Amino acid sequence: MAVGYQRAIMFMVMMLVQHSSQLRSSHPMHEIVDKVNRCGGPYIGLVLAFPAEEAPLRASGLFVPNPNFPVLQLSGRKFNIGKIKNVDVIYVMTGEQTVNAALTVQALLQVFDVRGVVHYGIAGGTNSSMAVGDVGVPDSFAFTSSWKWLEFGSTEKGEKEMRFGAFNVPRGGDSLLSKIEFTPVQLYSNEHAMQELFWYPVDPRWYNIAEQLEGMQLERCVNESLCAPREPKVTLGLKGSTANMFVANEAYANFLFKEFSISTADEESAAVVLTCLSNAVPCIVFRGISDVAGGDKFSLAGLSPLAAINAFKVAVKFIEMISKTHTTI
Repeated sequence: MAVGYQRAIMFMVMMLVQHSSQLRSSHPMHEIVDKVNRCGGPYIGLVLAFPAEEAPLRASGLFVPNPNFPVLQLSGRKFNIGKIKNVDVIYVMTGEQTVNAALTVQALLQVFDVRGVVHYGIAGGTNSSMAVGDVGVPDSFAFTSSWKWLEFGSTEKGEKEMRFGAFNVPRGGDSLLSKIEFTPVQLYSNEHAMQELFWYPVDPRWYNIAEQLEGMQLERCVNESLCAPREPKVTLGLKGSTANMFVANEAYANFLFKEFSISTADEESAAVVLTCLSNAVPCIVFRGISDVAGGDKFSLAGLSPLAAINAFKVAVKFIEMISKTHTTI
């Protein structure tokens, strides 16, 4: 199952690489792309997944479109070209889940002159110490839906595994679903031979810079009458999970935190980081907590927009900081 999944992702990325590699010589927009790269940049690639994450960007008015080439549409995605805080930026919405994220980031890096990728969005919380509106800055991500699903009665032991029988109610006995073994994912790059990694790290230099964000003031209220119970905060030193599924199950969220020290769960980040590592491009991720598995959904109803608002706010501050350090690839 895991091998087939990995091959599908790699095949689609290779097809997109082939398509975008041809852009400069045969694509009808290759001259425009060349002008975009000559006249601006190198750019910060600002990557997000879906409209709710784009909403605070649009509402802020901080993005100033390029007057000549504000938008280029490639591979079905709109690449928005302009500036944020006088920094050259191309922002793009990938669509949800890992394949969409990988394809879009590969197109971004293959076609445009990008010196680094800032990825922001919302995530579920698997760490009970985090609350809605907090922003997590994980130092690495794992593909936690890369599994080997073992036969019932298997005695094979993996480094990390989940036995379904452990979650039976009432407790005791076993499950015909047996157990799953969490497996690494293959990383291909020009700098190294193929590696099988479980954890995919963000860029360490950028992460060191991001440490300065701890303590920055975030938004607490959606409006005058709807506010979070406490001041949201930026938290570093975390691990993140990426899988093509929404985690609302408290038992599974607790398992992720207990077994892997994972605090955030989303559907794109690991794919964004993997693609950046393959291309040797720096990457950082900011994830706002929109819900906590097993949390009090009634009292927190309506606060989920804070996740995207605060994640975008932190991303903008980081873009300002990185522009002053002149840290490059």
